[in-house]
Amino acid sequence: MKKLLLLVILASGLTFQSGAQILCIMCYDQNDSISSGVNNLLLNGSFENSNCASGYILDVFCPNSSYYSCDITNWTCTGGGSQTYVCVFDSLPGTRSTIVDGSYGVYMGNYFCNPCSQTADDTSCFTMTDCELSGIPPGFPTHDPAYGGSTGVSIEQTVNGLTIGNTYVLEFWVGGENNSTYFINPGMFGVDVGFGNSLLRCVETPYSTGIGKRYIIEFNANAISHTIKFTSWGHVCSSCTEAVLDQVRLYTIAELNPSIPPCAGSTVSALFTAPNHICPGTCTNFNNLSLNATNFLWSFPGAVPSTSTDVNPTGICYNTPGNYAVSLIATNAVGGDTLTLNNYMTVYPYPAPQGIAQSGDTLFANTGAVTYQWYFSGTLIPGATDYYYVAMQSGDYNVVATDVNNCEVEAAIFDVIAAVSPLSFGEERGVRVYPNPVDDLLNIDHPFLSGEKATISIYNMVGALQTIKTQKINAALNYDVHGLESGLFWLEISNGERKLRTRFFKQ
Repeated sequence: MKKLLLLVILASGLTFQSGAQILCIMCYDQNDSISSGVNNLLLNGSFENSNCASGYILDVFCPNSSYYSCDITNWTCTGGGSQTYVCVFDSLPGTRSTIVDGSYGVYMGNYFCNPCSQTADDTSCFTMTDCELSGIPPGFPTHDPAYGGSTGVSIEQTVNGLTIGNTYVLEFWVGGENNSTYFINPGMFGVDVGFGNSLLRCVETPYSTGIGKRYIIEFNANAISHTIKFTSWGHVCSSCTEAVLDQVRLYTIAELNPSIPPCAGSTVSALFTAPNHICPGTCTNFNNLSLNATNFLWSFPGAVPSTSTDVNPTGICYNTPGNYAVSLIATNAVGGDTLTLNNYMTVYPYPAPQGIAQSGDTLFANTGAVTYQWYFSGTLIPGATDYYYVAMQSGDYNVVATDVNNCEVEAAIFDVIAAVSPLSFGEERGVRVYPNPVDDLLNIDHPFLSGEKATISIYNMVGALQTIKTQKINAALNYDVHGLESGLFWLEISNGERKLRTRFFKQ
């Protein structure tokens, strides 16, 4: 039975990639697995199932190779060229590598490449930072097209059913081809979990005695499907080995051995934002800005709903004015963070209540609001934005008013009968004014006899007298109203025996 050697073999390094969804890469000089009892999301991760005969260049599983003769179940070989010789190694004596799990591993054979320049054996560009190799110039490594050129040869598998935002662990063992004393120096290979190649090193692992490397790559899924891809460009120098892969596993961060230190990038930071000044009876949505978290518990005291486990809660509704706190607990498998913002949500006071009074065919809303908008049978009336409205047709009306906080309140009136003027005792219809609305001079049609003396009075809509004059009436009667404020007014003509009234609007 394999033993976990983490307590006696130190990790050889850790790399944190802040610019991607990779949280960190850790590497250990050991053959034994790091986590046990995991649910491997990759199929055939130890390459036990294939129709390949094992042995050096015996059966090649790359379709682009002239030697192509077999396939590895659940894995796809891409790239490479006519001379590529990726094949399966077994665990029998005489093989060119140790195999750590089961009976087979994959040898990424692809001859010799140039990693730093066109000069053979030039590795002067290599820079090791903890577990990763960097410094490769653009356009390199290069290779003969017969071996895949600068693309190299890859083996890959796509995993479906991942949860976006959750953290996953790619754990694998890598050794290196051993051929007597030829390949005693470390080789290079690439791993891509969906964010581009990370360049890593591999060391030769002679049969039964070689100690390879265990790698852990922690990353946050940004899609429900990720392709796990290993690439070899070949030997990077004449004495450098090539990668041998075995026991490739993908599992959730919760299954990672708890003795593994958390990634530098896995520290949880809870953070959120939301539109936080709202009207009573309305709802808001929260935008989660937390870092490195996989689970969330929200608390919204005073709201409906009052809790949520969604990543970005929507439809959080507040019905009562006041100030309310919001809390977010964000966690991952290794820790958590809590953010509580007191008085974060401001719910404005209720707007002043509205009502509609009818005077004849004129509808009046309560004054004091900032804006008004009238509707007829639920349809907006263009330009009807004052506190009153002259009903042009019978039916149902409503008005929506807003206050200084842009909070809305609505009132409705039903079965309005248009074109009705209130007449007091002794009043009659029969007077018409134009233009209506009017700017300065109001023309008046009337049924009185020319030469009669009459009193012309103008009242505002609450009955206050604005102007009055008595004069002889001519057939062409007009009245200068330029001194009136903008609004709706009553015009009254009285000859002592009868009164006539009508309305007009002063612009």
